[in-house]
Amino acid sequence: MQESHGIQGLPAASGDGLLRLGGIDYLNALPLLWGLGEAKDGMSMGYHVPSRLAEMLDAAELDVALIPVVASIASPDYRVVPGIGISSYGGVRSIRLYYRESISSVKRVGLDTCSMTSALLTRLLFREVWGAEPEFIPCDPDSMRGYLAGGADELSGLDAVLLIGDAALAEGRYADWLDTDLGTEWTRWTGLPFVYAFWACRQEAVADASVQGFLIERLARAKEAGLLRIDEIVAGADLPAGFDVAAGIHYLGSLIDYDLGEDKLEAMNLFFDRLHGAGLLDSPAGELSFLGG
Repeated sequence: MQESHGIQGLPAASGDGLLRLGGIDYLNALPLLWGLGEAKDGMSMGYHVPSRLAEMLDAAELDVALIPVVASIASPDYRVVPGIGISSYGGVRSIRLYYRESISSVKRVGLDTCSMTSALLTRLLFREVWGAEPEFIPCDPDSMRGYLAGGADELSGLDAVLLIGDAALAEGRYADWLDTDLGTEWTRWTGLPFVYAFWACRQEAVADASVQGFLIERLARAKEAGLLRIDEIVAGADLPAGFDVAAGIHYLGSLIDYDLGEDKLEAMNLFFDRLHGAGLLDSPAGELSFLGG
């Protein structure tokens, strides 16, 4: 997939000797990234979809990345930046499953290849909540959007598709398709929020305590600046098709939560436990290791 660099005002190039950061190239990450554009501070920044960020951090192509939370399971040595995440309590709008008739009758599901955490959440809900065992097929999100709109005949065997991020926000309803918000489904099932992503660091990149302190302070300051300027951020953003400024402000200001407190950690641990209990993880997830701890 082609990497895009649609977040205006932020540095996009890496340079020798710079701490290499990777941010999610979706609207929901903007409040965490907008404040990083004021100064490089010894960092470079690139923007990628969630699954690509996980690959790049694992391959040491990045030092710090805003990764899908499930990417930390296979890499227990990652250090997590405390207090910052992307989550929701209930409806989130940007994690949507579209289906033809009833969820329990679904046979073949297209999973957005940009997704890791939401793809596993989809599998978990089918197995534990909806009582179905469909086949799951990784698919390009643009092709799936075309299929929902009545094209992409090569996907005609799918009777459900998962879209995440800006692809899920774009356009809205599709004729002849029902849809459900997976944030709503998780909270209805558990009573808890759902955590999608957090900042994680390669251990060797943050071995120095001064680097840890710098990252904690710099990323917290960026988050604070971004949350104070939601209106400005949305006004300057390249919004998904059919998604206006008012919808963007509501999405970032009311639906998305950027804290990573005890309730979020409890919810994330429950998600990992239920994935393991459902046979979707080979082994239990370990404890997260935080910077500054």
